[in-house]
Amino acid sequence: MTTTMADTVASDGVDEIDVDRPIFGRDAWDEDVEYDDPVYVISVASELADMHPQTLRGYERKGLVNPSRTSGNTRRYSRRDIDRLRFIQHLTQEEGLNLAGVKVVLEMGEKLENARGRVVELEDMVRTLADRIDESGTAQGRFQIVKAPTREMEVHPRLRRRPARPGERATPVRPPAHNAS
Repeated sequence: MTTTMADTVASDGVDEIDVDRPIFGRDAWDEDVEYDDPVYVISVASELADMHPQTLRGYERKGLVNPSRTSGNTRRYSRRDIDRLRFIQHLTQEEGLNLAGVKVVLEMGEKLENARGRVVELEDMVRTLADRIDESGTAQGRFQIVKAPTREMEVHPRLRRRPARPGERATPVRPPAHNAS
C-alpha cells in the first residue's frame, strides 16, 4: 500500500504539505506526464502497482508487460504499463485467471483496440466520400480515389499469399473436364 503525505501529516501535525502527493517522488498521475511516457523506475512502478519488483520482472519475462529501456538498460514504466500491471493483478487475484489466461485476455484486448482504431479510420473515409458526393452534383466527384491510411492490417494466416520466389512462375491449372453423357 502506498504511504501518502496525508499519512505523514496525520502523524506529524504538519498542515502545509500537499496531502494527495505520494511521498516517494513524482505524483503517479502528474498532469505533465503523458500516459505513454516511460518515467517510472521499477521501484516506483512496483509501489504504484502494489507488487514486488520481482513480480514485475517475471511478468516481463513472460511477455505480459514490456517496459521501455534506457540507454543503460534500466527499465522505465509508463502510466499505461502501471494500469496494465493493475489489470493483470485484478485478473489473477480477483478473477482467478492464471498467467496464460491473462496473456490471452491481454492479446484479445489489443486486437479489439486495433479493430476499433480501424473502424474509426473507415468511418472517416466514409464521411469523406459522403461529403464529396454531397458537394459535387456530378458523378466525377464521386469516383475520386480516397487513399486509406497506410498501416499494417492483420490478415488471417491461411488467407495470406506466399510471395513468389525469384525465377518462379505460376503454373496454370486446367479446369476439370466435364463429361457430356
